Amino acid sequence: MGLFKKMCSHNYVVKERSNALQQDEMGYPLRLCICQCSKCGKSEQKWLDTNESALNEIKTGKSFLVKWDR
Repeated sequence: MGLFKKMCSHNYVVKERSNALQQDEMGYPLRLCICQCSKCGKSEQKWLDTNESALNEIKTGKSFLVKWDR
């Protein structure tokens, strides 16, 4: 009767890439992306590793750097 639904082992793929960047504790860039499961359609925002050249986008104004207050 639908009481037990099969759990989806999500297979997330990047749907959209934002212009928001942040750096991890070692200085490597991360980009905020919207990822969607190709199986069930669930969406999530995730910070994903990106190329170090993405930091050049900050100088050109294409992207911005997110900084967190502690």
